[in-house]
Amino acid sequence: MRCIAVYLVAATTLALVSPMTAQAQMKLTDNLASDPNEAEFVYEDIHNFVRAFQLLAGGGDSVAILQAEYFDEGSPGLGAFVFRYDLTAERLVRAIREHPEAYAAVGSKLEALAGEVPRYRAAYAEIKRLIPDAAFPPTYFLIGAHRGIGSGSEEGPLVTIEGESVEDIQGKFVTMLVHEMVHMEQVQATGLDKYRAIFGPEKSLLALTIREGIAEYYAHQITGRMTQERARPFVLEHERELWERFQPEMLGTETGDWMWSRPADPEQPPHIAYVMGARITEAYFANVEDRDRATREVLSVVDYPAFLERSGYGEWIGTVTLGN
Repeated sequence: MRCIAVYLVAATTLALVSPMTAQAQMKLTDNLASDPNEAEFVYEDIHNFVRAFQLLAGGGDSVAILQAEYFDEGSPGLGAFVFRYDLTAERLVRAIREHPEAYAAVGSKLEALAGEVPRYRAAYAEIKRLIPDAAFPPTYFLIGAHRGIGSGSEEGPLVTIEGESVEDIQGKFVTMLVHEMVHMEQVQATGLDKYRAIFGPEKSLLALTIREGIAEYYAHQITGRMTQERARPFVLEHERELWERFQPEMLGTETGDWMWSRPADPEQPPHIAYVMGARITEAYFANVEDRDRATREVLSVVDYPAFLERSGYGEWIGTVTLGN
């Protein structure tokens, strides 16, 4: 999940799935770099799409061209994306017809991405500074059906670029990449089965809030922004009121107006639970002395009510604000 301007499909982590056998799905990819300077940024799918798009201009069967030149030549990241979002050549053809200018501009966006790699890598280095055990799967840049998606998978973060402007790529993308990569660190800390559990039998609004909030906390620490930047001032202004509303609902499975849907109140920004989760995480760190140990605990949390209680969030709010 793109819930930043075009909604980071909070699916950021809806289920981390890819076209693999059940046995293969038990862990994150082995393709990990412990050194952020060696982290991979994979653009081959975009190059393949640009070539396919050029061939489309010559006529012929659009579906067959995209299938052969884009899908059949796809990276592991594209394979994970196709499985998760049911992307097909037919759907991609429809999206191209509906948004021709966006797809025609993909080549220029690729140039912008290449220029931003040093900045993205520097952000990953900050993850490593704050999370010493961090390891980095490849980050895959892809072309989708104009939905605007940034999410995690067993292969690594997946990011579509066709709906984004060059300004987005040079601006808010770094925040989204940090958010998604922190989810990868959570997977490595908890194991994939426990990570997925909150999308199944252990689902609760609290669990989802803390899971996403941890990633938001680190994104803000590293980039000065959150993926849900619009929601941050609203939460800070109404935090005590929101906390009173949140408590009766937090152990239920409904996400309601808190995340992943448009709130009934038009004055409330979407996905405010992300920011509340970041605040809970900030409160947790404010109450610890051994930050390295606390970091390991934060990334591996699976007992969400206990984490909330240890954070002292209810007493802490109102005493500190989350940055500027």
